[in-house]
Amino acid sequence: MEEERYKQETYKNKLLVKTSLLGFFIFIFLIQTTSAFISINIFLDEKGEAIFLGETDENLTEFLPAGINLENGEITGFTSALTNKIGEFWEFSYSQQGAEMNLILPEGALIKDLSNGEISIQEDRISVFFSNQVLVKYTIEKSQIQERKPINIPILIILIAILIILMVYIINYSKREKKKEEQKENQIKLKKKREKKEKLEIIKQVLSEREKLILGKLEETGKIKSSYLRKMTEIPKASFSRYIQELEKKDIIKRTGEGKNKFVELVKK
Repeated sequence: MEEERYKQETYKNKLLVKTSLLGFFIFIFLIQTTSAFISINIFLDEKGEAIFLGETDENLTEFLPAGINLENGEITGFTSALTNKIGEFWEFSYSQQGAEMNLILPEGALIKDLSNGEISIQEDRISVFFSNQVLVKYTIEKSQIQERKPINIPILIILIAILIILMVYIINYSKREKKKEEQKENQIKLKKKREKKEKLEIIKQVLSEREKLILGKLEETGKIKSSYLRKMTEIPKASFSRYIQELEKKDIIKRTGEGKNKFVELVKK
């Protein structure tokens, strides 16, 4: 009895674990499914060409028809592979799982058969909103074809593309010019620094050993209290003051502050 009860409890535990794992994977799948976003507007002209304008956060490159491109989440392009004409009837068929699409038929189009979707009117043109897939058969009245105004959507896309390219060029040009200016300024700074160092080396050649010692310490420490500098050089106070005055007259160093708060630093040129 005990062994049979142990087997039953073990089976229940295993079943509970499997059920929990299955629920977890279903939850993850639902999250991924609901987070997908595909929205496409499809414009049809009287010649059966479909113009795609949409956006998505999915990688649909392999599933889009020929002529339709996906770049940076934007779906654009032209294709006539989705339409077929038999006599006076046109047929458009397209499917894309997980997508919400809006099909705008040509002016003068009359729907004869529709597999699924919601029909509405947008500026004298029939619009069909559908999800996943659609099959629509329609005809176009000849009078409407003759009076139809040219579609300017392709021209608009070209103008937008030209504007984007121009903006990118201007931004990159500005960055390049800014970088050139920064490089030029850095070169000038390096040149001045090198000239200053060379000038200081030339001046050092005519200085005494103690004056060179003072300059060497200042190069290491930068701005420093006069009393600290004297202790670092171990030069007697009277001699130190004289050397400092001589270097100041030669415009190599400068002193600031008063009393115990006197500072010494190299002259920046």
